Amino acid sequence: MIRLLRLLPLATCALLLDAVAANPPAPPEPTYRIIGPDGRITYSDRKPTDPQLRARELGQTTTAPLLPPAGGTYDLHPSARPSAARPPAGEGQTPPLDISGKPFPPGLPEAVLDVLVHQLFVQSLIENCGRQRPALLDRYQAGVRNWRDRNADILARSNRVSFSRFTGEQRDMLRANARQRLATVMPPPGASDAERELWCDRMSTDLATHQFELVGDMRAAPLLYLEP
Repeated sequence: MIRLLRLLPLATCALLLDAVAANPPAPPEPTYRIIGPDGRITYSDRKPTDPQLRARELGQTTTAPLLPPAGGTYDLHPSARPSAARPPAGEGQTPPLDISGKPFPPGLPEAVLDVLVHQLFVQSLIENCGRQRPALLDRYQAGVRNWRDRNADILARSNRVSFSRFTGEQRDMLRANARQRLATVMPPPGASDAERELWCDRMSTDLATHQFELVGDMRAAPLLYLEP
């Protein structure tokens, strides 16, 4: 009898645990912070359906985009100004983090992107223009080699930073953005052979006359501020 009495609390606990497992408590209802058109802030347990109201579920955060959205044709010419200051992360957002979990230095993702666009561009001169005008392939290759030599330091820095500060997913994102921006400076898909040849001649001449240098391009300046 004494042994049964000792086992009774254990059996009761087991029954209670089984009951909790079978009927887990409902998760707490979310609370929303709502900002009206007049700037007034209210709180509710229901997400508003009015499109004029901005709502955010409290306790939920998202990561701000790694790069700002692209706008218009990309300019391959050196910029005399650094990239526009990135706006602070919005409400309920955290800044993008590097591979170590720290926020990126200002302008660094944009600087790496700028270098990537230029690298893809000079490679396109060999791949596309070499097919378009095979007789001038040596000229295109020499122009690209000279460009790489002149900009070797920034190219090496960007490559080093890409693998030391960015995750694989972030590098894929940078490459995808670079290809999108490169498409804005390439001949349109419906361009004629004559138009493509003129484009190749103009671009290879500009490359040879230092029109697309990374050295002196202030968009790449954040790469120069990092420790080697």
